[in-house]
Amino acid sequence: MAKYRSTDVGSGQGLFLSVNLQEQLLPGTFEHMLNEIIGTKINLNAFDGKYKNDLTGASAVPPSALLKLIFYGYFKGSNSSRKLYELNNNNIIAKALTGDMHIHWTVIADFISGNKETIKETFSQVLLYCNELGLIGGENFAVDGLRLPSNASLEMSGTEKQLGKRLEVYRRMASKHIERHARRDAQGINDEGSEKRFENRQKQLALRIEKIHQFLETMEKKEGRNGAEIQSNVTDNESAMIHSSKGYIQGYVGIAIADQKSQIITSAQAFGSANETEHLPEMLDRNAENLEEAGVKRDAGKKPTMSGDANYFSDENLRSCEEHGIDAVLADSQGKRRIGSDGESRYELDDFNYHEAEDYYECPAGKRLTYRRDTKQMGVQGKVYQASLTDCKRCPEFSKCSWSRKEQSEQVQGKALRITEKNKQGNVCRQMRKKFETVEYQDIYAYRIQIVEPVFANIRYCKRLNRFTLRGKDKVNSQWLLYCMVHNLSKCLKAHKMREGYE
Repeated sequence: MAKYRSTDVGSGQGLFLSVNLQEQLLPGTFEHMLNEIIGTKINLNAFDGKYKNDLTGASAVPPSALLKLIFYGYFKGSNSSRKLYELNNNNIIAKALTGDMHIHWTVIADFISGNKETIKETFSQVLLYCNELGLIGGENFAVDGLRLPSNASLEMSGTEKQLGKRLEVYRRMASKHIERHARRDAQGINDEGSEKRFENRQKQLALRIEKIHQFLETMEKKEGRNGAEIQSNVTDNESAMIHSSKGYIQGYVGIAIADQKSQIITSAQAFGSANETEHLPEMLDRNAENLEEAGVKRDAGKKPTMSGDANYFSDENLRSCEEHGIDAVLADSQGKRRIGSDGESRYELDDFNYHEAEDYYECPAGKRLTYRRDTKQMGVQGKVYQASLTDCKRCPEFSKCSWSRKEQSEQVQGKALRITEKNKQGNVCRQMRKKFETVEYQDIYAYRIQIVEPVFANIRYCKRLNRFTLRGKDKVNSQWLLYCMVHNLSKCLKAHKMREGYE
């Protein structure tokens, strides 16, 4: 029979190891870079104003130690305060970064949620270091959003009417649960286990009833873009019900603008909104401020480009890009409809001639589309001009005039044009559509996916941010900024190693 060495260490002698914490931070690693630049290249003086213990009170945990722990933890995929606390207790590298300091998870949580302004300043400091390493080009940018669930219950969402109905449902459930338990008591079939389950269930129902009741008493209705009431949320009313690739979630969308040169995030913010379109002007304002603070110089003779998908295509966003001196490359959601299955171009509004004196449009076949009625969709006023059914039925160009077979089969009143301020001659949306017909802008847009999509892949899958762990827009925004800073710092690693001579 084979003989093996014993692996039983239960009664053996303990090991006494001499550990030099600084030696655990190997040159050329992410943690070594963190230890070198946090507090030196990245100035943390803005955090000092939060502390009032210079004369009395206990010594506080240094912001440098907290940031090093958070950045290292997020880099390793630990996305909650409790996981960061465990990492600090069990990981020798985390201990080295914090100086073997015991940091409770509540201190970590308070630091993330209570420093919204100083975390924004730290983001600018990280950008400054990125620019110092030459990682920001400032010529081509791409914008997109990452939709993630938050620490909010999807079941606790609804309009005022829906939440009122849900409150009544929970009250009926609680009453029926009590009645069922009373019947079991009368029959003498309840035991200690069932009593405990009954108490726990009643506590859960009572808590939900109380939360919804209190929320309805102080509730302010939320309105969508069309003025109709949209769903509120009892647990986190600043979050929103958002449609994602995995269905509807209750959470936030983290929007980021990335620079083409090294995929550095130059502007980031989280929004509790299902509509990304309305936030681009604010993102552009912040992006301009960040680039200025980071000292990024622009070529005065060349406009930088900003590419984005159809979520950002709107008149307001295109005008905002113009105001910021940016050449927008925003895709139109209807762009694919302009090319038929046979590869032939379909007629657009530009192909219809407007006769202002008589107020009618003339189609490419020479037929009239006369004014029929006013219309309003999504709060946008417009006019409808329509051709006669007889003209459209006999028209040899009809296949080029409608977008789909379904539209052709439902064409019972003749071709119709809906005219609004957004599609009139000279409108920036129409100008953008014309730009997309050129190879130059098609190539710029095609490169968009290589700029911003890897950024979200890194944050979501490599850094494991699959949900926001906090509640409230300000707190979620702080967590999003911290993750974006981790992404930027990871992009700095190679340039930092070359600069310091580690490679």
